[in-house]
Amino acid sequence: MRFFALLKKELRECLPWMATAAAILLLIGSIKLIDSKQRQIGDQYRVFERYSEVTGYELLRHPISDFSVLVFMSAVGLGLALGVRQFWVDDFMGTWGFIVHRSTRRITIFAAKICAGLISMILAIGLVWWYLFWRANSSGYFVFPLPEKCFIGGWLICGIGLLAYLGAGLVGLSKTRWYTTRLMGLGFALWMFITLIQQWTLWWGFGTLVIGTVVLLFLMWETFLNREF
Repeated sequence: MRFFALLKKELRECLPWMATAAAILLLIGSIKLIDSKQRQIGDQYRVFERYSEVTGYELLRHPISDFSVLVFMSAVGLGLALGVRQFWVDDFMGTWGFIVHRSTRRITIFAAKICAGLISMILAIGLVWWYLFWRANSSGYFVFPLPEKCFIGGWLICGIGLLAYLGAGLVGLSKTRWYTTRLMGLGFALWMFITLIQQWTLWWGFGTLVIGTVVLLFLMWETFLNREF
């Protein structure tokens, strides 16, 4: 019961940031889809010289093909906001001592925070991305459906926000100086992101995401359990 009470508290604190990110992604995404639907398909073709070679991607543009930047910015922005809210604010306000010096074990407190952050990311970014993908593939938007590979790739982009969340959380838990190793968490998350975008297949991308997530979680867990609040 203590875990669920803590989880409810963390979700309540994450709710404003989660709702803001979901609303922005849904609003801008819907505007893009409506704009694409109103255009004529013929306007999406460029003017080419007769008998010239044309690559396939220059002919047609799916209305959701440019959503990757929007999903990326929403996921990273939400991840950073949640990391600051859950692991920085208590440090600034000096409330860590009240939180950890109770009968509840530290591992339970840490698990509640991480689960709340993960649930917030899934609800605010993942479900909105699923809705936009489904809506873009419905009739009336374009002449051909988007493959499932793009849907999976969108979830991989959502996972980048998880790296930003864990990196920001690790920075907030660290007690080292800003000019030494305190920014290591965000630096490692950035390095894993660069490594991820260089992968040629989705499976290697998800593998990189899992490795980065496990390393950051372990570092946060060790720091939280051994830190003197």
